[in-house]
Order: sequence, then C-alpha cells, then structure tokens
Amino acid sequence: MTARYLWWRSCYDGELHAFPMAPGTPLGHQHYRASCTHAAPPDLQPEGSDGPRCELCVMILETRQST
Repeated sequence: MTARYLWWRSCYDGELHAFPMAPGTPLGHQHYRASCTHAAPPDLQPEGSDGPRCELCVMILETRQST
C-alpha cells in the first residue's frame, strides 16, 4: 500500500513536517509521527501552510521517490 504525505506545521517547532497517511487513515489519533520521526499532537495546521519545511523530511521523501 502506498502512503501519501501531508505537510503539516507542528506546534512544537513551527516547521512543516511530512506525515505519511495511508488511504483511509482516520485523523483522530492522539499523536502522529512524521517521516523524520518527529511526533506531533493532532493540533496541526492543515497541508498547504506556508513556512519552512523540515529538511530531514524533504531528504527522506526525495530518497524514497528516487528508489
């Protein structure tokens, strides 16, 4: 199964992190784990937010897409 990635701003560090979400995943968890293993509570700003993206998440996604 292929996961899609949602870019959400974390309230902890203000950066946008890539959160993998499998199709049909309910958005009601207590914590979400980003690609860089940054954990964040569900009070994240939705994708499309402006701001800096986590460099580690970007590198991880680029590596996954090139393989």
